Amino acid sequence: MVKTKALTEHIFRGTPVSGGVAHGVVRLVGERFEEPIVRRIPSKQLKAEWARFTHAVESTRLELQDLMQRLDGDADRSAREILEMHLLVLADSMIQEPVEKAINEQHECAESAYYRVARECMNSFQRMPDAYFRERALDIRDVAQRVLRHLRGEQLDKAGHEKPAICIAHDLTPSETAQLDRTKVLGFAIEHGSKTSHTAIVARSLGLPAVVHLHGICEALHTAEHVLLDGDDGLLILNPTEKTIAHYKARELKAERREARLNLDCRAPAVTLDGRRITVGANAEFVEELKHIQDSGAEGIGLFRTEFLYLENPNASEERLSKVYCKVVQTLSPELVIFRTLDLGGDKLDPANAVEKEANPFLGWRGIRVSLSKRDFFKRQLRAILRASAHGPVGIMYPMVCCAQEVIIANQLLAECREELAQLNVPMADTVQVGAMIEIPSAATIADLITPHVDFFSIGTNDLIQYTLAVDRVNERVADLYQPTHPAVLRLIKNVVAASANKKIWVGMCGEMAGDIVLTPLLIGLGLDELSASSGQVPKVKHAVRKLNTIECSELLQQALQEPDAAKILRMSADVAWRAYPELFEE
Repeated sequence: MVKTKALTEHIFRGTPVSGGVAHGVVRLVGERFEEPIVRRIPSKQLKAEWARFTHAVESTRLELQDLMQRLDGDADRSAREILEMHLLVLADSMIQEPVEKAINEQHECAESAYYRVARECMNSFQRMPDAYFRERALDIRDVAQRVLRHLRGEQLDKAGHEKPAICIAHDLTPSETAQLDRTKVLGFAIEHGSKTSHTAIVARSLGLPAVVHLHGICEALHTAEHVLLDGDDGLLILNPTEKTIAHYKARELKAERREARLNLDCRAPAVTLDGRRITVGANAEFVEELKHIQDSGAEGIGLFRTEFLYLENPNASEERLSKVYCKVVQTLSPELVIFRTLDLGGDKLDPANAVEKEANPFLGWRGIRVSLSKRDFFKRQLRAILRASAHGPVGIMYPMVCCAQEVIIANQLLAECREELAQLNVPMADTVQVGAMIEIPSAATIADLITPHVDFFSIGTNDLIQYTLAVDRVNERVADLYQPTHPAVLRLIKNVVAASANKKIWVGMCGEMAGDIVLTPLLIGLGLDELSASSGQVPKVKHAVRKLNTIECSELLQQALQEPDAAKILRMSADVAWRAYPELFEE
């Protein structure tokens, strides 16, 4: 009876954020550092409880040593040092002895005792004024999470890690996503998240299906269970039947044929019916994406997110950064590659400062503010990008700019880096394009004051919408208020385009709006020169541009700017899109 129930098909419904279908086994991922339920251990079981704890510690030690053995010599020296520190934390008697005492004298279960002692140690380190000791709190947390996973019995066997799987999580932070072996990921099924959360962005970049708002899946699913993930309709199907699998295989075949037709002319330029040329580039964050970007017909990279490389190794040397950046530029040359400088903060927490909580991180220390505060790292990154410019066209883009002065200071530091490399006779391009991301209403409002200091603007709509409408883009409770077609958002974008035209600099868009083909008519009407989307959307966006007329799109925009209802504006744009390219909306 139990076996029959386990094999019964069950459907979880969520919100689709990245299209496609995947079927495979479950892998529970993501870290949880939650207070365990306190259980009292009977006297006769105390010895077994202590043995259970020591076994979890030993399993963690072997796990860390296995990770160290996989590291690549000098290239991973920083990672090796971190793991060595974690081994020291794991063996620290200041943690183990109080845990043993709590188990044997207070009859407290191992999970509760270990969590409490680890938390107390973390709090002690967090209160210290020295940054080095505050970082040790983060080491304790990382080790504690590993031990607690073993105590909960959640640790996967090595064979499970070797198989590609569908990643199931409460939510995934950018740092957790960066640590995944992306060659072993078939798709993402997340309890929380949103269309603009970084898990969704990564999924679209990698061309993987993803569904969010799948409430209760972490409790209902177990590692190695078989599931099918539908990123088009927002479904996660546990134990799909043969009939269900056959249905999806037929659907996949139809989708592959549609993609093949699109790819026939994906390398042709995107020119409107009346001759307006729009550059369509790709957004990227991983070297693994480069082949897919080339195959998509993307005209360069309009946004390369550098923080994922940082999250993988916060202490990466200038040489390591340069090696990765050079590979990206060499692969895409002669197309332009625009590197966004480090954009930490918000939900992309800097591991070095993870224990320093901010009441409102989205309004706190993030983007260019972090770089101008951490100038040694900022200059290291700028020099690495300049080194890469010797291999092809490069652009540098500053994130979260709110005033002209930030751009001026960043440009001064860039000039210093250029002089430092010149003194060392390091090859680099004579010029690189410098741009600012327009993501804050203040920057959009004073775009004309920033134009003298940049060569281009790129509009980051994810945050621009969030800050303009005072809507947290990853908060489910206000998700319906996150409206890309809100007239205030459209008017801000129009102001940026007008300021760019006056100073004869180009303006692009790299936010999620750029890849939404329902909105392409509005974007053409706004007068954008460039659109940068996930590589999977590039062929669709180019196809959509070729089917549109700028005069009709301009008329649409004028009507939209006088309309107060964001939902109606969306319908107006959708009507134009459906008439112009219905083939892109076929099931």
